Amino acid sequence: MRASKTFAWFALAIFFSSCEASTPAPAKSASAPSPQSPALQALVAKTKKNLVFVEGGTFQMGDFGMVHNAAKLPYYGALDTMPLHEVTLDRFSIAAYKTTYEDYDVYTEATGQKKIAQDPRDIYYKRRTAPARTHWQAARNYCQWLGKQVGTLMDLPTEAQWEYAARNRGQMVVYATDNGKIEAGRNVPTYEWLEEHNKEGSASSLYEVGLFPPSPLGLYDLVSNGADWTLDWYDAKYYANSPILNPKGPKTGTEKVTRGQENLEPVAMEMRAMTMVRLPIDPTGRFADYAMRCVANSAQKIQ
Repeated sequence: MRASKTFAWFALAIFFSSCEASTPAPAKSASAPSPQSPALQALVAKTKKNLVFVEGGTFQMGDFGMVHNAAKLPYYGALDTMPLHEVTLDRFSIAAYKTTYEDYDVYTEATGQKKIAQDPRDIYYKRRTAPARTHWQAARNYCQWLGKQVGTLMDLPTEAQWEYAARNRGQMVVYATDNGKIEAGRNVPTYEWLEEHNKEGSASSLYEVGLFPPSPLGLYDLVSNGADWTLDWYDAKYYANSPILNPKGPKTGTEKVTRGQENLEPVAMEMRAMTMVRLPIDPTGRFADYAMRCVANSAQKIQ
């Protein structure tokens, strides 16, 4: 009897120990975010603070001169800015400032990539708080990565989002400055200022973001200091067939649209820095390095 009891207890011990061994330990969540570095935490906080919430609405997109000025003539006149067409956008938020080299360096460090603009000439001329220049795909990768850190969907702005925001929610604003006008030396730089401010008189070098007054919506550097990449492929005839609700451009193409302008003399700026001007660029071109300004595609304000 004692032998049989001993055997029974032994069998039970083996049974329970085998059950315990076969039960896997709780696995670490594969989706759990890794701890953010202080620099990344600072970038996330800065991003949330500087996202400007834009209430959605309906506006007339394109060259509105024919319905706005006394002469009933286009302001810019390029065929790709016409026809004037109705667009309705959902709510979104857009960065008050262009992405800087300082911001982008946090991204490359966090993702194990090489820093951009590292040749001797770039290192000499660039400023850490000037707009970062990259190819289109790199710009989009940054915005989408940033959204994951912030906890919302982020991307490059569509053409429609960029223009709607630049025009203070679709008002008929010709220049995206604080007063809708170009006033060299006050709300945009003079060419002389650029030559004096930048090293060795390089007027083409981009300067620190936010040095001149923002638009009424609170956005900086929309008319100069680097053209911004948008999400859209370019098609000169797209406006004739654009959908009304949240257009995102053609499905395919060979060029991407940039909005805003590089540093120009005021006379050139008055023509080329209008809110409706579209500039197509080969996104893979050797010299296709342009600025970026991310959007958050959320109907709620980012907290």
